[in-house]
Amino acid sequence: MTLPIWLVDAFTDCALQGNPAGVVPDANSLSPTQMQRIAAEIHASETAFVLAPESPAEADFRLRFFTPESEVDLCGHATIGTICGLVDAGRLPLRGEQSVCRIETAVGILSVTYGKRHGLTWAEMRQAEPQFRQVDLELQTIAKFLGIDRQDVDDSLISGISYTGLWDLFIPVTSLAVMAKMNPDLTALAKLNRALGVASTHVYTRATVSTENDFHARDFSPALGIPEDPATGTATGALAALLLRHGMVEAGRNYRFEQGYEIGRPSVIYARVEENVPGGLAVYVKGTAVRSLIGELQLSQG
Repeated sequence: MTLPIWLVDAFTDCALQGNPAGVVPDANSLSPTQMQRIAAEIHASETAFVLAPESPAEADFRLRFFTPESEVDLCGHATIGTICGLVDAGRLPLRGEQSVCRIETAVGILSVTYGKRHGLTWAEMRQAEPQFRQVDLELQTIAKFLGIDRQDVDDSLISGISYTGLWDLFIPVTSLAVMAKMNPDLTALAKLNRALGVASTHVYTRATVSTENDFHARDFSPALGIPEDPATGTATGALAALLLRHGMVEAGRNYRFEQGYEIGRPSVIYARVEENVPGGLAVYVKGTAVRSLIGELQLSQG
């Protein structure tokens, strides 16, 4: 059996930057076991599998997401990458300047708006409704696991746990120098993430490499088999919701989050949170993506 397979670099306008996602655009014939083996073989942080929807009247298609080690409910960069890849391959029609599709995921049906600008395909997804969890965080211990000092944690910003499809832990630090010196104990972080029931430890600061951007971040998901993620759409949306909840960003404004600089994969993620919508808050994450590899996957029948 031969299947098309792509690598799509998300949250960038250049190939070999941003966050690479595997995309299998014709996955209906695959079992979950095969999907997991393919994701392990591709070894991107996540691989998306495009399937026929279970509810065709409500959604255009279904997406399942796998890390090299396990299935996850949602992945922001793989969603953005899949939509842009489908548009560029002529598999998803673009009518006018922008169009909308609805996708089934494990967290429900999500709406994605997409279009083209200056020759680049972009997509904006509405994430799952934000949730927040109250928990006492041992910041001294977490700082040690990150390879930094407690004084490097920025108490003027918010530490916490929030959700827009996956639960993530957010830790603010004081500077780019702290970001650069960070040397996390991935085994300890994996145990911490499992104990807290979160997908990642997402570290952020207001200091940025580019003056055009608003925040800088690093994301560590060792419990999912991802030492460091170069661009994390779901966590960025959850962070924007957490910051809005504590009055640290404004509703309705697009904020630019840079990530991936420390590992040579610079990325920019746009995120905004709208208030006074059904459900309370609506979180949107947006970015461009480019296909960097187009190939075929050969599967034996055995």
